[in-house]
Amino acid sequence: MRITWKTIFFCMALIGVALLSVQAYAELYQGIGPLDTLADIKKKYPNATFTKKAPAWAQETDVMYEIKGRGISGTIIVKFYDGRPNWRVRAQEATDEKQKALYQRLTNSPDDEVIADWVRWLPDIPFPVERMITKYGKPDKSGFTDDDYQPYKEWTQKGVFVRLSDDGKKVLVIDFTHTKKEIDAAIQRMLEGQPK
Repeated sequence: MRITWKTIFFCMALIGVALLSVQAYAELYQGIGPLDTLADIKKKYPNATFTKKAPAWAQETDVMYEIKGRGISGTIIVKFYDGRPNWRVRAQEATDEKQKALYQRLTNSPDDEVIADWVRWLPDIPFPVERMITKYGKPDKSGFTDDDYQPYKEWTQKGVFVRLSDDGKKVLVIDFTHTKKEIDAAIQRMLEGQPK
């Protein structure tokens, strides 16, 4: 397979994401995988409404979309990694003209090329936490979040983090994070020219 600028972009962008992940296979929500781009997800949900969000904590490389529509249970939120700000800096610092041209091309890549980082699902109706325990077993961690002291449970090996109701009995939000193992496998499939 010929390695293109898109391949280089994906691999470089995922290095930062991979360092934050654990060594296991996570639970994927709705099949949204580690190399899926915004364009890929739009193909999965062609009739959905995609609304760009700008949370207060977002950095220059963070892009977030809310996905809603008929046939989607609840609300899906996907945080993407946008490597273009890093490519812009590299283009400015590059002394080799070929590298500079490559970095500028990557900087000008379309918005639809941002890469899925994590997926959040907000169910329409909170459901019992026992369902999560039945599916994943005993959580690896439980406690209260630092930002709003909301009760949570976490299955670190599965990349699943659940925010609970104040009484700790109902699931309000589930975050799904891709693991290093999944990211590595996705990069390998891409390099071998296999489908995602």
